Amino acid sequence: MAWMNPSARALCAAVLLCASSAFAASPFAEGMVSITLDDGWSTQYTIARPALNSRAIRSTYFLVTDAVAQGWGGYMSLAQVRTLYAENNEIASHTRTHADLTSLTPTQLTSELHDSRAWLAANVGAVCGKDFASPYGAYNASVMTALKSEYSSHRTINAGRNYRDTVIYELRANDVSSAVTVATVKGWINQAIAEKSWLIILFHEFTSGTPTRETQYKTTNFTSILNYVKSTGVRTVTVSEGLALMDGLTEPPPSVGTVVYDDAMGSNFQDWSWATHSLDESVTVHAGPTALSFEPDNWEALMFHHTGLDLSLYQSVDLWVHGGTTGGQQVRLALFHDATPLGSINLADALGHPIAAGTWQKVSIPLSTLGATSGTVNDFYVQDDSGSDQGTVYVDDFVLVPH
Repeated sequence: MAWMNPSARALCAAVLLCASSAFAASPFAEGMVSITLDDGWSTQYTIARPALNSRAIRSTYFLVTDAVAQGWGGYMSLAQVRTLYAENNEIASHTRTHADLTSLTPTQLTSELHDSRAWLAANVGAVCGKDFASPYGAYNASVMTALKSEYSSHRTINAGRNYRDTVIYELRANDVSSAVTVATVKGWINQAIAEKSWLIILFHEFTSGTPTRETQYKTTNFTSILNYVKSTGVRTVTVSEGLALMDGLTEPPPSVGTVVYDDAMGSNFQDWSWATHSLDESVTVHAGPTALSFEPDNWEALMFHHTGLDLSLYQSVDLWVHGGTTGGQQVRLALFHDATPLGSINLADALGHPIAAGTWQKVSIPLSTLGATSGTVNDFYVQDDSGSDQGTVYVDDFVLVPH
């Protein structure tokens, strides 16, 4: 197998949509943590609310408003939502019906965004529904334009922490599924404290028994996390309180190029990788707080998808690579337009020597070398080129450089 476009894998990963911009690195005065709860499940009221209240932690609830308004089974009632608001929690919008916003007509999109916000303002409180989270983390340029006209911010499901100069419409959040351990969440909290960044943690349903769905989280684990939050003394904020401490950037600032990855995924990029990887490597880093790490084994790859970039605007692909403790890995950069290959090169050939162990090296690849100087690119691969098991490779500051 060579560097082929694994469409089946990409489709399986399609829920990992539109990751956030990564230009931000300006710390806050102190680390902060937000507890957010999506959808409006009834267990957020019956299980999470008592645990939060007893620890004086106020939270942000992103509600599917039709579920509350129409009394869907398993969701909170309007009276319960009003109680949460009266207890000084933030009530925010998660659309009317939890639809995939990227699949809707303009009229449907307007209804999901506007009607949800308007219902919260009319039925819960005038300041409710200012902030927004997209269902499934799914959004594109059209959705972003539409939601900016309705909301003050947008929280994604893209992992990482936020800084003062993070774009407020691309807020990162760490999703706690049933498989996420308490130790993992403690690690996120420790990073936020050390970096003086803002960690947004996302929960859905709760259960006192064994979770039967990915979105359910065990009550004992939830309380252990809350206890750890209190034990560290880290500041807890609602999303609106965290936003009030930010610089208010609504667009990424001008940069040296279009970022694919630089501390987090670039704006409008999607992580469709099927290699074992981390977008949040904090030890082996070229610049900023984090880098990418991945295992280039058995043709597996990092795969970053974009809605489409005009290659004629760019002159090269630049990235920094680190060979970990072994070096010598065979790794290929490949550009695709959907299933059509546009060009590729082994990183060792681009460097003129093998990937080195223990050090960062810059790889600058002219698009002319790839034969990809025009047309549209939407998939970037960094892929195992050996078909065997290889040591961990690290990647950072991955950008398309304009003319």
